[in-house]
Amino acid sequence: MLHAMSTTALARRGSDIATRLRAGLLDVLLPQQCIVCGDFGASLHPECLTAFPPAEGSRCARCWRPVPTTWCERCASEGPDVPAFDALRTPFRFEDHARRAILEAKFRGITSHLPVLAGAAVEVIPPEWRYDAVVAVPLARVRERRRGYNQAAILARHIARATGVREHGRLIARVRSTPAQATLSAERRATNLVGAFAVRGVPPPAVLVVDDVTTTGSTLDAVASALKAAGAERVYVLAVARED
Repeated sequence: MLHAMSTTALARRGSDIATRLRAGLLDVLLPQQCIVCGDFGASLHPECLTAFPPAEGSRCARCWRPVPTTWCERCASEGPDVPAFDALRTPFRFEDHARRAILEAKFRGITSHLPVLAGAAVEVIPPEWRYDAVVAVPLARVRERRRGYNQAAILARHIARATGVREHGRLIARVRSTPAQATLSAERRATNLVGAFAVRGVPPPAVLVVDDVTTTGSTLDAVASALKAAGAERVYVLAVARED
């Protein structure tokens, strides 16, 4: 029985390694063609970021929703629906080239442009944000094993390096597998992630949470709630794009 369990574990580990290798080989072996200009040499040239739809204009200081005032109605209410995170920023809207870049990384294994997107995200971090650790929104273990990587973790790694703040890769984990948020209605998204995340140990006073894209903000709200319940005082959120 022990031998059978060991063999199964080794086979699973071998499968995980093979998945990661395949994902990495896509970037190495396939010709890199820019998703914006089409020229070869890189999957995304830094100068081509100017073609991405910027998340500009008047936006809510907390959830980054486009509004004509400083706060959206929900965040100004200070009611139970206010997000647990203190502020969110994204450089782009989840449209056009930004949408394609994120989907290429999420579903096609093309990750070589993630450092460029991480650099763009760093540029919109407000100077008043002060945080002690950078963490990525974790994937469910089965989903990460199938994909071979967590794109949010790749972004977090580069953002941590660029800002000189340590990445705390094991601070938070997804402890309950849930249906993908994109497959659910807005109502179900709000409850789908309850209890899905757990914090390992005591978090530092201020944490920067990184994800690739945010839609309703339910995932980021759930992560921030878990961090604050464990003792974090402030939670900031940085994503590449926001679906307006």
